[in-house]
Amino acid sequence: MSARPAELDALSIELWKRGIAAICPTTLSSPKGDLKDAVRRLGEWIRRADAPGAKPLGIHLEGPFISPQACGAHPPGVIRGLTFPELEDLWEISQKTLKILTVAPETLPESDLRRLGDWAKKNRVRLSLGHSRCTESQARAAFDRGFTGITHAWNALAYHHRDLGALGAALGRPGVAVELIIDQVHVSPTLMSWTIALHDDLVFVSDAAPPAGLSDDRLVNFGELRCRIQGGAARLENGALAGGGLLLPDAFAAWLKTHAGMSGEKIERLFKHQLPFVAANPLRAIGVKESALKKRRVQWRLDRNGTLACVPEI
Repeated sequence: MSARPAELDALSIELWKRGIAAICPTTLSSPKGDLKDAVRRLGEWIRRADAPGAKPLGIHLEGPFISPQACGAHPPGVIRGLTFPELEDLWEISQKTLKILTVAPETLPESDLRRLGDWAKKNRVRLSLGHSRCTESQARAAFDRGFTGITHAWNALAYHHRDLGALGAALGRPGVAVELIIDQVHVSPTLMSWTIALHDDLVFVSDAAPPAGLSDDRLVNFGELRCRIQGGAARLENGALAGGGLLLPDAFAAWLKTHAGMSGEKIERLFKHQLPFVAANPLRAIGVKESALKKRRVQWRLDRNGTLACVPEI
């Protein structure tokens, strides 16, 4: 939310060293002025097109157009309804680099929902349902109007066995990419296994917060908030979850080992089956061709102990 170009370049290099080929920089819900400043800086950096490591593919605007009843770590006081003047302003300020827009569809009237779907299709922006208390029928209406994704399945989404909410509408539906945070903290390993069995178009994400990948317990700025790594995840000072604590290659490798232990399957087989969830599927979900990363190839290595590691191909 505050990084300057040199800091973004340094982040890009460090992520690349850890086996990450590309990223979607993600914003936190903020006052209008702060959000505009962040989007402007990120847009300028992306348009410069010379990131030295992990390639930025576009901005994920995760807030502020979400439900105040499902805000998670987002500051509730700055959450607001989507207006097209603000959205157009952010689009232009970002130099048209917005790539993913997370929205709670129940916060919009039907006419605006339809208009938003048309706007997203025109500008090739992925609409993702998240931080929402929508019902299953409201979610189906959103998918009918052009939403093509779920942000952070099972987190900040309403679910009940008699009203399945957004996940009831998404799981098994072709054309809906379901994101799953795979740090095994945000979603239990058992539920992760169920989700994999129920849906083909999965996108594994890290939801990496600013201190992700650090081993110590020091506080790190997160917009106007502060968080630290505790118990494998990023948490606010009050202990609430604030995002992932692992980078994606590390989280994926740890998950495969857990899944192999739970299922009795060989880790090599699971790796081949689930690799698209961290490679091809995320790119397809946001409309980016694999050829865009031809200079950002990574290599996975499996040692004799069944431990996976991901490194860049130099």
